[in-house]
Amino acid sequence: MASKQNLIVAVLGLGSMGTGIAENILKNGYKLVVWNRTQSKTKALVDAGSMSAETPREAAQQCDIMISCLFDDASVFDIVQGENGLLAGIRKDSIHISATTISPMAATQLTKLHQEKGVHYISGPVLGRPDTAAAGKLRTFLSGSQSVIDRITTVVECYCGGGLINCGEDPAHACVMKLSANLCVASIIDTYGQIYALNEKWKVPTDITKQLFSMLFTHPGILAYSEKVRNREYTNPGGVALRGGLKDINLMLHTGEEVGVPLPFVNVIHDHIVTGIANGLGDKDWSAFAESARLNSGIQQKESNNS
Repeated sequence: MASKQNLIVAVLGLGSMGTGIAENILKNGYKLVVWNRTQSKTKALVDAGSMSAETPREAAQQCDIMISCLFDDASVFDIVQGENGLLAGIRKDSIHISATTISPMAATQLTKLHQEKGVHYISGPVLGRPDTAAAGKLRTFLSGSQSVIDRITTVVECYCGGGLINCGEDPAHACVMKLSANLCVASIIDTYGQIYALNEKWKVPTDITKQLFSMLFTHPGILAYSEKVRNREYTNPGGVALRGGLKDINLMLHTGEEVGVPLPFVNVIHDHIVTGIANGLGDKDWSAFAESARLNSGIQQKESNNS
């Protein structure tokens, strides 16, 4: 791999996560190319010293490493394929890292498409929120060719100061791990809702219930969700909305179905998300599905969550 001075990295997709990833790569001295479907979102990074591309193909023609940070399976395939897709312009032996949460089945398909072009695909979904991305403290799961992972580690560490888990050679495995992490987080959020509902029915003050979570969970992100559920405040400043969370839950179900593994608790969360959307919470933070426990217990929805 070329030196930092000669290496060119592209970030495709400048949402709240992709922007943080791009900023930290630029801060670490790499030459950066950025692309976003809405071109105006590239301005701040261009002003800071990056270059911009009109299409994923144009970005791929210039770069050694491409990092895509998008929404779902379809959006990744969209920037990979077609006359303006990155595979139409990618240089031999270049590397595409998908930081998007996608299905393991999609990762397998994407690997094959890249191999047919003589280039490398690495699964690299990230774990964290927009503020974590901005701080360069995301966590990531990586899987694919180990020799290729060795070549990209210093770039990935620019935005994943929170930790890196190497999931092996199979590109599907990082996706399964990311969905497993999301399942763990989603299960905890749902548990918050059930416990607060139970304690409120027994008239235990929420500040006392809070002490339980402070004792059991010390991770800052987990405690942040606890506060959201406790206060029933689900504002969403650049994070994942409840509608977006439904996508990951469906991915978990489909991933289990693919290998014959039932995930009954995921079905429960799915129903709670659908209930939340039906109650007007679709654009709130995705943790708003915890409200289903209160709504199902006859606890009236907080007025601010109706707006």
